[in-house]
Amino acid sequence: MLALAIGVIGGIATTVQASINTESRKFFRSPFIVAGLNFTVAWLILAAFIIFTEHSFHIPLGDVAENPPWIWLGGVCAIIIVTMGILCVPKLGAAGNVMVLNFGQIVTGLVIDHFALFGSDEARMSLTRFAGALMVLAGMMLVTREKKDVNGSGGRLPFFYVLLSFISGIACSTQIAVNGSLRLVVDSVSKATIISMSVAIISTLLVVLVLTLLRGRKGIFDQSTGSRVSFKPWMVTGGLFALTVVSGNAAVAPILGTGLNTIMNLIGMMASGLVIDAVGFLGIEKKPATFRKISGMLLMLAGTALISFL
Repeated sequence: MLALAIGVIGGIATTVQASINTESRKFFRSPFIVAGLNFTVAWLILAAFIIFTEHSFHIPLGDVAENPPWIWLGGVCAIIIVTMGILCVPKLGAAGNVMVLNFGQIVTGLVIDHFALFGSDEARMSLTRFAGALMVLAGMMLVTREKKDVNGSGGRLPFFYVLLSFISGIACSTQIAVNGSLRLVVDSVSKATIISMSVAIISTLLVVLVLTLLRGRKGIFDQSTGSRVSFKPWMVTGGLFALTVVSGNAAVAPILGTGLNTIMNLIGMMASGLVIDAVGFLGIEKKPATFRKISGMLLMLAGTALISFL
């Protein structure tokens, strides 16, 4: 029961992190600064943990360097996941963003399993797994379909941000597979994660440098003239929630198995996404939990179960 609860908490932490980062952007006026803070906070916590538990800070980078170049991709995926979440939550809502991200994650996971990419075990596509993917797609379409208001606005969510959220889902599955292989190389969850976070920090700095050279401050900071919100300490806790997700999954996946762990994560993400939208958590635009959304989420959950267990 504790493992099941931790799995759900990991899903909740995913949506809460995206919401916190969205609000933090209003103060820092830059998704890249928020992303960099996430990775830095996570790195510092991990570094302290490693030193406290092992009384040293030896990271076997030489062993990692002997592997294919894709072994470093986990950190690159991290910056994609964080920045896309910051951009998409205001446009899609917490629930909509989670659903599209999940669809991208599941589709990419099927491709990775089918071709045994990034050192993953092979799991060939079957008719049952394909049917599960179609159920997930149908559920996502239900969730992302907004009822038009009296002025005729509404309808489907903006395609550009749906695409960005889908790309974030691709990055999620890729990161899980890559970091799983990286963990085997370094024989440590914490060390694999801190390597991934180090790459994420370097990648963020490179993106900031390139954008600054190309566009100056416009490439980094929002140009909105809206009023700036005041700073609150919780604005820098996104990295803590990211660690909750990573460490929680690492702890309970061996107990629950990948399939059941995924289901618990999805339950947490879906439930928290509905609540965050319904109450307007941290200033996010309120979106009611309609029958259509709930039906779509249940359909996605059933499709995921079909893929995971059959």
